[in-house]
Amino acid sequence: MMRMMRMKRWMEIPVYIALALLCAWCSNALAGPTRRLSWRLKEPTAVVVPNLKTSLASVSPPAPVPVSPLPSNTEASIVHPALMPMTAKIAKAVAPVSAPPPDPKTGVMARFPPLVQEAQAAISGDEAVWLYARGAIFLDARRTALYTEGHIPGAKSFSAWEDGLPEKVDQLSLFTADLKLPVVIYCSGGECHDSHLVAQKLWLAGFRNLRIYADGYPDWVGRKLAVSKGDKP
Repeated sequence: MMRMMRMKRWMEIPVYIALALLCAWCSNALAGPTRRLSWRLKEPTAVVVPNLKTSLASVSPPAPVPVSPLPSNTEASIVHPALMPMTAKIAKAVAPVSAPPPDPKTGVMARFPPLVQEAQAAISGDEAVWLYARGAIFLDARRTALYTEGHIPGAKSFSAWEDGLPEKVDQLSLFTADLKLPVVIYCSGGECHDSHLVAQKLWLAGFRNLRIYADGYPDWVGRKLAVSKGDKP
């Protein structure tokens, strides 16, 4: 009895399924076109896998974007304000360095090098003028009265026979930066030896480039060069 009841239930299930399908078909048939379901199974859409090499070959590279040139002052404008002093120092460091002007002392020392085997040497009038134009020290060994009447402009009074010569020599050696530079000493020329006496005093003080203007002050005047008067150089 129980077995028959179970079999009966299993037989009722297909009936219920058939009735459900029938109700669904009727409901779908009566529905509007926008809500009606299609009972046909759609074929699966094929997925096309593109060829990677072909795709890459067909892709054209992007066109270059034109870049406008930067103005001449752009570099300075993009520098951080805090770095501008450093930038100026770097620019200054890498800037070309111009050659220093020639030192006139080099030419003087090349033509009149320091004396080694002698304390003094005679020079001509032309050589005296050449040294004067290059700022050599000139000393007048004549007496003060003659010096006051006229002397070479800039020459210091170093009279060989008057008091105060040792003090003048010491002061000159103290304020002369290089004792190897030429020092020109003159007097009245001819038989005058006062310039030689002053040169001996200077050599003992350490001067090593003493030049005697042999023709002295008369030659300077004969060349019609400038002269000064009074007790000042």
